[in-house]
Amino acid sequence: MNSLSNAPRKPIIAAISIITVLIVLFKFFGDVPSDYYRNYSPGESILPAPVKNDQPQPGYFKAQPEWDWKVPDYAGWKGYARNPRNRDIVVLTASDGGGHNSAIPNVLERVLDDREKYCAKHGYTNLWLNTSRYDIGEAHRTWSKIPAVAEAFSLYPEAEWVWLIDTDIIMMQPDYDLVKEIVGPDAIKRGLMRDTPILDGQLKKNPTNINTPKDFRVEDIDILITQDHQSVNTGSTFFRRSAFTRWTLEMMTDYTMLMGSDHVGAEQDAIKHLMLEHQLVRNHVGIYPQRKFNAYVQGGDNMGYRDGDLLVHFAGCWVGGACQEWFEEFWGKKGHKDVWRPEGGS
Repeated sequence: MNSLSNAPRKPIIAAISIITVLIVLFKFFGDVPSDYYRNYSPGESILPAPVKNDQPQPGYFKAQPEWDWKVPDYAGWKGYARNPRNRDIVVLTASDGGGHNSAIPNVLERVLDDREKYCAKHGYTNLWLNTSRYDIGEAHRTWSKIPAVAEAFSLYPEAEWVWLIDTDIIMMQPDYDLVKEIVGPDAIKRGLMRDTPILDGQLKKNPTNINTPKDFRVEDIDILITQDHQSVNTGSTFFRRSAFTRWTLEMMTDYTMLMGSDHVGAEQDAIKHLMLEHQLVRNHVGIYPQRKFNAYVQGGDNMGYRDGDLLVHFAGCWVGGACQEWFEEFWGKKGHKDVWRPEGGS
């Protein structure tokens, strides 16, 4: 009894504490889906913010004047359908230069230059907003893309469409016409997927039994998105200036209901939640086939990049440490005219 009472207690307590922490960490990282970490990385920002809008916002972002961006009368709830002028399309890169993309040398500088050339060729507006400026509280860092969309509409009052694209995306076809192929009324009418299941994880394991409309009014389509085999992906999303878009951005960033809650997919979960719960949202959000403007490096003919696709998105490249390898491979094939990744290819 005395020998036990005389045993060194502190080392034993310390050992038990360490073991407990390790068990908790192992359990945590094993249970949380990898999507949660899609923008996390030990990498630091690789590039200072060479933009005029680099002043930090000291208060909650919705208190900032740019959040009160204007919606003209024609863009009200009755909707509208017209071909936008090229100069009224904003290609928005919302990034602080960090995250897993920092594993790619000079990635932000390179993609911004490439997007500037693409926009100059077509007359679109190229914009980078430094997301480290936004005060989003304790929310996941990817939420900062949403106030960036609002600020883009504020900075360019004539802009009709804001195309939000992640940093880890390469424009592969410089001749691609966004109005003709994606945002014009004819393109929307021709290309949107009707009666398409809205996914929430693997369809076979967790069917939602909720589909996009069989028929829709082109005038109502205000957000264009794609979904992979899991769910919608906001890495490449088009937002149209409208009353619905403003309402949706505000709902997505409702701090009590969505933004401040523990949603592992952050802003992706927010828009998915709204689509699954509200017919109104489903009537205004159009789903294109994934490869239309969000092809991945790997995947079958519905998902993986093939010759002629607009872009390639390196989603999940950090999982296997392949970001730099994949990026350089595709960077060297930008604008290619030869046969490289045909249908049915790897």
